[in-house]
Amino acid sequence: MAPHSLPSTERRARYYTDTAAAFGRWGRREDCLRALLAAEHQAPEETRARPAVKSLVSGLLVSGRTTAELRGLAARVGVLL
Repeated sequence: MAPHSLPSTERRARYYTDTAAAFGRWGRREDCLRALLAAEHQAPEETRARPAVKSLVSGLLVSGRTTAELRGLAARVGVLL
């Protein structure tokens, strides 16, 4: 299913969050970050408040190289180390 066909911004954000989680489990950090940023773009307030997003971002911070995009997202969700 294409995310743009989902009926609400919250569902599109959830789609991207779930996709990010899958990418994270597969070790695909760049794809995980892109999906998290897409979720944030769809529903910023909701995405930033989700514990699952905070957990994913925290995992990305400690598991490898950090980028400006990742540090920015970490700051916005409140998990910057």
